[in-house]
Amino acid sequence: MNRWHAEVLTHERRGRDVAVFTCRPGQPLPYRAGQHVTIECAYRPWQSRAYAMANAPRPDRVLEFHVRAAVPAGVSDALVTRLKPGDLLRLSPPRGDLTLDRYSRRDVVFVAGGTGLAPAKAMIDELTRCNRTRWIHLFRGERYRRDFYDREHVDRLALRHPWLTVVRATSEEPDEAGDQAPIADVVTRHGPWPDHDFYVFGSPPMVESTLRRLDRLGVPGDRVRYDIFGTCLR
Repeated sequence: MNRWHAEVLTHERRGRDVAVFTCRPGQPLPYRAGQHVTIECAYRPWQSRAYAMANAPRPDRVLEFHVRAAVPAGVSDALVTRLKPGDLLRLSPPRGDLTLDRYSRRDVVFVAGGTGLAPAKAMIDELTRCNRTRWIHLFRGERYRRDFYDREHVDRLALRHPWLTVVRATSEEPDEAGDQAPIADVVTRHGPWPDHDFYVFGSPPMVESTLRRLDRLGVPGDRVRYDIFGTCLR
């Protein structure tokens, strides 16, 4: 099986347990926004884990990843706490079919929790290059306000592209507007959604809750695609 070696270019801590880093493979790695690769690093030899690219393909081959540290001594923990520019990573071929429907003209709703922002951001990046008619809605859900990493970059995207709206919700404390609700409730509140494509990324409880709400709203199942913790299920 082919493997790509990629050099780490930048590494930034964007929260208590989140890092955003970029790397560049020595050879082109063909993929579509929404797909993922497995990553191996020297700090955890013979271990790997899947991560979605957080940007659409670029001419300079640079890839962006968002990683949240999980269990100590795991791959994610090493990528957050030990990785540095100049390190080499080994990437698998891209996998997954959770990509934008290029033939759809429906408006799009992304629902993202945690580092589920990464594939949503990659798809939005793709849409910035080709979108002419579709309204895009990004709903981000976190437990606490401090968990909204990369907030400034997302807000800049929304300022640059009038077709993109961003809504945030916190489930464990009031947000800036004094609201407190799971993201599934907020998505329901902003409905109905009679003719939209949905992409849902996040933890199992968040994804399952959102899917139940969309079903009750009558959103057809073939317009809803989802990813739980980097494992493409549909």
